[in-house]
Amino acid sequence: MKKCKFLSALCAMALTASLTLTGCGSSDAGRYDLYSMTQDGETMTVKDIEEMYKEMDMELPEMYLELKDNGTGQLVMGDEDTEKVEWEDGVITADDEEIKYTIKDDKLTMESDGVELVFEKAE
Repeated sequence: MKKCKFLSALCAMALTASLTLTGCGSSDAGRYDLYSMTQDGETMTVKDIEEMYKEMDMELPEMYLELKDNGTGQLVMGDEDTEKVEWEDGVITADDEEIKYTIKDDKLTMESDGVELVFEKAE
């Protein structure tokens, strides 16, 4: 009986430790595809941007934010516009600028230089 209680307690401690280390599964790491952007009060969804590119006979380039588990990542806003980033919960650092972000309903929102970018978590 003592052996069972000890094993139960050990399992409970291990579970608690693993939830603490993983942040209860709430890590913001992952890939987020561009959902919309707002500048000067005008919001364009990625579908609007894609239509604009089609009208110019161009294909929409990849636009996404990738946050890796190790605290690094990249912001890709076109074929030749990739920026390395570092991140921790709630803050992305790019080119020595800290940009706060929030996540709600799998949408990551951040604002820099008057432009609000919203990314949706990719599956």
